[in-house]
Amino acid sequence: MCDYNGLSISGLMMHNELALRSKAEIDAGFARIWQVMHDGIERGMNTEGVLPGPLNVPRRAVALRRQLVSSDNISNDPMNVIDWINMYALAVSEENAAGGRVVTAPTNGACGIIPAVLAYYDKFRRPVNERSIARYFLAAGAIGALYKMNASISGAEVRLSGGDWRGLFNGGGRVN
Repeated sequence: MCDYNGLSISGLMMHNELALRSKAEIDAGFARIWQVMHDGIERGMNTEGVLPGPLNVPRRAVALRRQLVSSDNISNDPMNVIDWINMYALAVSEENAAGGRVVTAPTNGACGIIPAVLAYYDKFRRPVNERSIARYFLAAGAIGALYKMNASISGAEVRLSGGDWRGLFNGGGRVN
């Protein structure tokens, strides 16, 4: 469909979204979603203590962030990218576990993946803007829609364990 219409994946998705709402409404919605994601990362990276519940699970994102910030080999170690993305995802996941506000994309269990990738891009590649946020969410939503069409979000209907890795591709989130 993209080739036929001469559009990128995000362009095709935007065209589809414009059938339902204005560009201003779409951009405002994406800005709101990104703000909730960003706020969750910030809270998670800066809140120490123990997560609620009987298991007394300590928060780990703060310590991981300190370790990453103190490390001066950001550009030397190729796995450092994964460490930063994991830290951002962990920060959001801990906020979710603490009952904080998160964006469900695609599930609460995978709610850290979409914001983690975008946060990494924002910090280490180039600052995100309205256009890049929209392109990211639209492309991720398109891939998520394909998974939704062909499998269960939880992985129960496919030979895969869990749904978290698919969260990377599902931008169609819900603000909780």
